[in-house]
Amino acid sequence: MSINEVAKKAAVSRMTVSRVMRGSPSVSVETSKRVLRVMKEVGYVPSLAARAMRSKDNLRASGSVCCALVFGADVKAADGFFCDVARAAEEEAAINGLCLLQSHWQDSFEASWPRLQSVFSMSGLCGAILAGQFEADQVQAIQKHATNVVVIDGPKPTGIDVASVESDYVNGARMAMEHLVGRGVKRLLVIAGPLRSHYFANALKSAADAVRANCDKIELVFSEQTAKSGYDIICERIHHDWKFDGVFGNDETAIGVLRALSELKMRVPEDVKVVGFDDITHSAFTSPPLTTVRIDKTILGREAVRALVEMTRGSSDSSSMKKVINASLIVRQSS
Repeated sequence: MSINEVAKKAAVSRMTVSRVMRGSPSVSVETSKRVLRVMKEVGYVPSLAARAMRSKDNLRASGSVCCALVFGADVKAADGFFCDVARAAEEEAAINGLCLLQSHWQDSFEASWPRLQSVFSMSGLCGAILAGQFEADQVQAIQKHATNVVVIDGPKPTGIDVASVESDYVNGARMAMEHLVGRGVKRLLVIAGPLRSHYFANALKSAADAVRANCDKIELVFSEQTAKSGYDIICERIHHDWKFDGVFGNDETAIGVLRALSELKMRVPEDVKVVGFDDITHSAFTSPPLTTVRIDKTILGREAVRALVEMTRGSSDSSSMKKVINASLIVRQSS
C-alpha cells in the first residue's frame, strides 16, 4: 500500500496524508482521524527514512512513527471510560505525527507476550502507554522493548521507573460520598472494584472512612465493575432485606443499579440516591440521568501521549513525571 492509495481511500490529497504524518496543525482533527483510520485499516507504515528527512523536530527526526496503548487484564474491551481515553490519545498522537497501536494484555503473561512482543519490536516505536493494572514483571518486560513508558490510571509498580498520569480518584470519591451524605443518606452501599489493589477500590475505602462518622452504616462490596454486577448486588441486598438509601460505584455499575431499582419499584432519588464515577457518555441518558464524578478522559488520554512525546524528545525525566487529572462532581437527577 502506497501513500497515494491511502490518499485515495481517505478522499484527500497526497500532501494531506504527508501533513498528517508530520503532525501538521494545518490539518483538521477530523481529517487527521480519517487518514489515520485508513492507514490503520490498510496497514500502511510510513518510511522511517523519508519521515526523518522531512522532519522538523527531534521527535520525528528520531524515526518515531508510532506508540502503543496497551490495556491491562482488568480493563474490559467495552469499558466506556477507557474507550474515551483511547479516542483522545489517538487524536493527540495524530497531532504529534504518530500512529497509535492498541492492544490488550490477557490474564496470563504466556498468553499475552508472544502477541504483544511483535508490537513492541516494531521499528519506529517511541514508547508505550499502559492503561489499567500491570504487575512489575509485566512492565519490566515491556521496558526491554519500549524505553519510554507511561502508566494511566493504575498503581505505579513499586521500584519501577515509569511516568504516570492519574485520575484524582480519592478526592473524586470523597466529593461523591459527601454529596450523598449532604442529601441525607444514612445507609450507604459502596460498590468498589476488585480488592486486588485496584486504584478505584482503594480510593473508595479512603473516602468511605472520611464520611463514616456521618452515616449510620456504610457497606463496601468488592465486585467487577459492570452493569450486571451492579444489578445483581442490588437484587441480592434487597432479597436479604438490607436497607440502604444511597449507592455509589462507577458509572457502569450504577447503570445496573438503576435498572434493578426500577424493576424493584424503588424510586430514585426519593427512596435511593445513586451517584456514579467516570461520567461516561451513557450516564447523561439513564433514567433518571446519573449524578457522577467527572474525570476528563480527553485530558487523561492527551496528557499520556504528551508525556510520552516529552520523554522521547528528552525534555522530561520519566522517574519524576507524575500528572494528576482533577475530578469534578456533575449533579443530575439521580441524587
